[in-house]
Amino acid sequence: MNNLLSEAYLAAERFLVFQGLTETPNSQEDLLAQEFQSRGLDDWFFKSTTQRIETVETKPVKNHGDYLGLFSLHQRLYQHPNPEARIKEAHTWLEQMSTNLDLFYLQEKAALINEMIFRKRMYKEVNYNLATELEKWQYAVDGLQHPALELYRMRFAYTDQELLPQFLALKAAFMERFDLLNEREQTTQLLSLLNEAKLLIKSGLLDITESLPLYQLGLSNGAILHQGKISANTYMTIVSASNTKGSFDFTNHFIDTYTDCLPPETRNDCIHWAKAHTAYWKKDLKVSLAVLQVYQFEELQFQLIGRVLSTQAHFDLYLSDSSYQFYLLNFLDAFEKWLHRDKIWAKSNTAAFLRFVQVCRILVRYHSEPEPNAQKLEKLLSNEDNIQALNWLRQKAKEAMALKKDGRPVTERPWS
Repeated sequence: MNNLLSEAYLAAERFLVFQGLTETPNSQEDLLAQEFQSRGLDDWFFKSTTQRIETVETKPVKNHGDYLGLFSLHQRLYQHPNPEARIKEAHTWLEQMSTNLDLFYLQEKAALINEMIFRKRMYKEVNYNLATELEKWQYAVDGLQHPALELYRMRFAYTDQELLPQFLALKAAFMERFDLLNEREQTTQLLSLLNEAKLLIKSGLLDITESLPLYQLGLSNGAILHQGKISANTYMTIVSASNTKGSFDFTNHFIDTYTDCLPPETRNDCIHWAKAHTAYWKKDLKVSLAVLQVYQFEELQFQLIGRVLSTQAHFDLYLSDSSYQFYLLNFLDAFEKWLHRDKIWAKSNTAAFLRFVQVCRILVRYHSEPEPNAQKLEKLLSNEDNIQALNWLRQKAKEAMALKKDGRPVTERPWS
């Protein structure tokens, strides 16, 4: 039985190899050319190899393997024992080998450097000699024109002083050159832009709506879907970006199409949060609160962001009707006590939410005081680097100042 099982296992392995070979015509043609050469069938070898080169070179967009394949094909022609063809075409073949090898190497090297930069940003203890790697790459890439290399040039030229303009320029260049990139580069460049967008949004430099076209592109080409699945964080970000932009038709389409792609354990939390978030941005504040009050979130992450969304709905109701002040302040107190009570969350995770609660109280105080300090409020959120819903808070600060200038009646001060 053991012998039979071993033979069956080996047969299955050989079948998988054969199956993969039948689905990759490039490998079949490469092996066929090698057989022609090894058997001395020169006419067939030269004919099949040159046809293969012409086919690859006429492709509108080449992938990384195409450049390496062209290098191998020209190398095989150049190293063929028959000197007649080499004497005639040697100069051209050598130039083409050099160019294709450079394009393959520089794209692969750029992808590695880009990954090193990302990991160093995420994990501070990681130590890569990026300066040396970048210097070697920039020296080798000098003079070469290629859509992917041009995008990497822009990415590697980033400076800390002008992050937002550089990101927007790179985003525009990527969208312009998208159809000129192969599938792998499309995914790599897109995911890199999305990672940078998240950091800029968190820091308050970028509005979340700027990321929506990138996510829509990622949905269309499958870059943000892993085996047909989508993560809860990506799902929430897309809903947030779409609703903030007011693209409710797209939000509804997205929810209907991709909710089933979520992991089963977060699906119910995601759909209820998405419904409440959509209702909030449609100004159906009471509907949003009704969804949040009826449904009990299971995941701790959703318990947090659900409370943030409830705070936002209470705050908007307060701005439109001062009688909601009591409910808002009580909810803020309950939110803060819950954050301190739940020991599951580390202080680093709750700091941003505690600061969110504190700033909401400050905005209420500003709105309720007879003669608040407007300049102090303008500077309130200028140096925040760890706070939840920073852009939303900035928007509410502007609304509170505008309402104050319009002479809205002042309610009783809750701290008097």
